[in-house]
Amino acid sequence: MTSYSRLVERAGPVPDIMIDTATVGQAVVCSIAGMLHTDNERQVRRALDVALGRRPAVLAVDLSGVRLFTSSGVNALLDARQAALAGGIPLVLIAPSASVRRTLAITDTTVFPIYPALRLALHHRGPTAP
Repeated sequence: MTSYSRLVERAGPVPDIMIDTATVGQAVVCSIAGMLHTDNERQVRRALDVALGRRPAVLAVDLSGVRLFTSSGVNALLDARQAALAGGIPLVLIAPSASVRRTLAITDTTVFPIYPALRLALHHRGPTAP
């Protein structure tokens, strides 16, 4: 059974960030789209914490729709990774956008397994680090 929940944060009349969480088999997929920055970091952290609280076989974070990814996004992911490690849950990234890849490269954040598609990420069973 697949379940969905949506959290939408708005900055003015246009959505700033959208976070969708779905259960796919034994995995949880957290899809983030829009702009991830200081003003909405708390919502991203909450969504990732809730996803980890479901104790999935793997937490896949889809970042393909992220247009702006700041250090707040890096920090949220690194903290989620620490929580995932503590709980023995692999955390992987799906198809990070150019903005995400650029920020991860600039900050030399290479601790996340990255998959080009959800169907591949769902089979990840190793540790959270490559």
